[in-house]
Amino acid sequence: MPTTEIHEPPAPLDRFRLFKSTDLDEARTFVARTFCDHRLAVTRAGAGLDACHNHVRGAQLSLNYIRYGADVAIEPGELGSFYLFQIPVSGGSTIRHGRRELTTTCQRASVLNPDRHTAMRWHEGCEKILIQVDKNALSRLVETLSGHSLSGPVRFDPEIDFARPELARWRAHVCALFAAADDGRAFAKSAVPFQRLLEDELLSAFVIHQPGNARHLLADERRVARPRHVKRALDYIRANLDAPIGLDEIAEAAGVTGRTLQLAFRESFGMSPLAVARRERLKQVQFALLNRDPETSIGDIAARWGFFHLGRFSALYRAEFGCLPSETKPLH
Repeated sequence: MPTTEIHEPPAPLDRFRLFKSTDLDEARTFVARTFCDHRLAVTRAGAGLDACHNHVRGAQLSLNYIRYGADVAIEPGELGSFYLFQIPVSGGSTIRHGRRELTTTCQRASVLNPDRHTAMRWHEGCEKILIQVDKNALSRLVETLSGHSLSGPVRFDPEIDFARPELARWRAHVCALFAAADDGRAFAKSAVPFQRLLEDELLSAFVIHQPGNARHLLADERRVARPRHVKRALDYIRANLDAPIGLDEIAEAAGVTGRTLQLAFRESFGMSPLAVARRERLKQVQFALLNRDPETSIGDIAARWGFFHLGRFSALYRAEFGCLPSETKPLH
């Protein structure tokens, strides 16, 4: 009786195959060329490797599909120049990232920050789609979206929880982008004029919805029409948050009288220009607290941004963010 040949469905990005190998050293070498040097070991003696890596590069990120076909330990250490979003499409993994340990499945993915040590175990049957994002490109995007200059690196909570509807929608966006690449509608020469737009939309949605140290900088950036002098004043405030600026300097930068500026800010923000400046400084404090190293005191961070009375600072911080500064835990 003739046997029926079984054809497996193609993996994501199969038309962009980088390599397929059963050799451990070859697999490590090829993956390192795209990402970074790392340790790779099969965790069970005698287990066969069936590694595959598909990869396509865009303007500021790349799309990837990787499997190893065996239980493997991977230790890249710090990624350095990029973020790595890892979304299992089959199986799961255990990841140690900085001080956090998490288990990823098809319902819980991960984002690796560039400056945190990472060690992983991909369990047998684990297959992932991955998005590699240039660190500097993402920082520039956050600064553009927020209107703030960043005083440190953007960091995310490493666990991506698809039980949250907004992140489930983001995953659907990711899958659509992979499908568009497979069909030649994206990541192709014909898509070049729109490539950056596609990538910015994907990354913007992630920054807005994934818990991290920059999300609060974007929370109230509603796209509303504001008078030009208000925008000039806000730009001046944000460019001089570490300086003791007063109403006169802000009004001069905006090109209007102090009274006109007061009325315009009341209408646009419901508060005075100096209150807006204080709120912007509090945002920078929260960003620094979420990035804080253990040896840096909360008082030192507050003083850097002009808050020298700790009791009043704590009250202002709690009124703005709903918690005390000491309750804002660093993203390690």
